[in-house]
Amino acid sequence: MNKTLDATILRYIGYGMLFIVGAYLLYAVRGTLPLFFIGGLLAYAFEPIIQRLERRGYSRRGAVGFLFVIFLLLMLGVVALLATAFQQIQALAANATQYQSQAQEVLATIKSRLADVRLPPPIKNTILEFLKNPFEQLPISFSNVKNVPNLVMSSLGTLFIYFVILPLITFSLMMEMNPLRGRLMMLVPPSYRRDVTEIGQDINEVLGRYVRGQLIVCSAFGLLCTLWFEFLAFKYSMDYALILGIAAVFLYIIPYVGMASIALSAGLTAYFTAEAPNNTMCAILAVGAVVVFNLIIDYGISPRVLGKGVGLHPLLVIFALLSGAQMGGIPGMILAVPIFASLRVILIHLFPQLTAPIPETPPETTMKSSDRTPEKVTRNVMQQVEEAKAEV
Repeated sequence: MNKTLDATILRYIGYGMLFIVGAYLLYAVRGTLPLFFIGGLLAYAFEPIIQRLERRGYSRRGAVGFLFVIFLLLMLGVVALLATAFQQIQALAANATQYQSQAQEVLATIKSRLADVRLPPPIKNTILEFLKNPFEQLPISFSNVKNVPNLVMSSLGTLFIYFVILPLITFSLMMEMNPLRGRLMMLVPPSYRRDVTEIGQDINEVLGRYVRGQLIVCSAFGLLCTLWFEFLAFKYSMDYALILGIAAVFLYIIPYVGMASIALSAGLTAYFTAEAPNNTMCAILAVGAVVVFNLIIDYGISPRVLGKGVGLHPLLVIFALLSGAQMGGIPGMILAVPIFASLRVILIHLFPQLTAPIPETPPETTMKSSDRTPEKVTRNVMQQVEEAKAEV
């Protein structure tokens, strides 16, 4: 074995050991990674705005400082909303026992009426088995709600880190975005830098549009829900409108499941907290408004904010969501679509014929029999693909 081969093998062994050590260190500090991940997402979402300000004559420091002031004002507004929401959480915890009694009365009524309904015995038995104690099957039970205020008070240190350290991390990443990008590019061999730059720009466009779009649509959905729930609070004395509105902001990012959870929570809250006999109407209005707002966001705001979205076929989006749910639960569902969109960008760069228009006539039918050798067929197909790409 020659010396060049020995050096190559040793270098790859070193890379492998370095990767293992790095993976172990990341696993050891996994508790701090979400903070940097969120800060990176925020810096990533603000980067196009900073670049636009730079093109208008602002320095990097001036553009970042301007956005950082706006970011701090938004954070102060969020803190004020959370302080008000905490008061509602305390009231919810104090009344949890009463709501549990009301829920048990409703379940007893449903069971008695279900006994008179003609259903196949297996279906009826399954429903009755579920209704025996459905609270144990919910992710948040009434007993958990009672402990929420204590949990929040015990988590003040973590909340302090998120509301103080997170802005500093975001600010630092926004300031160092260009040097970080340059350092990462220096790790790429010179012969591949052009391809990596093109792929990175396309992924950046797709993911940037996705991140900014999700921030806008989730905030818009939460704002609409909060305003409507506050109206129901004024009209029917419905409680916990702000809690539901804040939950809508964070749950809406979970496809399908988030909207369903918000609608169910709003309906139950309206039914149990609104004044009788208008509680049923209040619940219907709450659930109906959530569905209407979801349609407005999906078909009115999302197309304008997200543009063409991430370029994935609806069936591929469903496949991505199911795959993400199986591999990583709710976080997997949230990350599945942008990951699949990034893989799509890479595949298009590796196989550009995937996006070329399909010829109306198969290439083999326009060729002479003497030209139908595998080599000539392949050459003709590639020529038609290049011509179609040039037309596009």
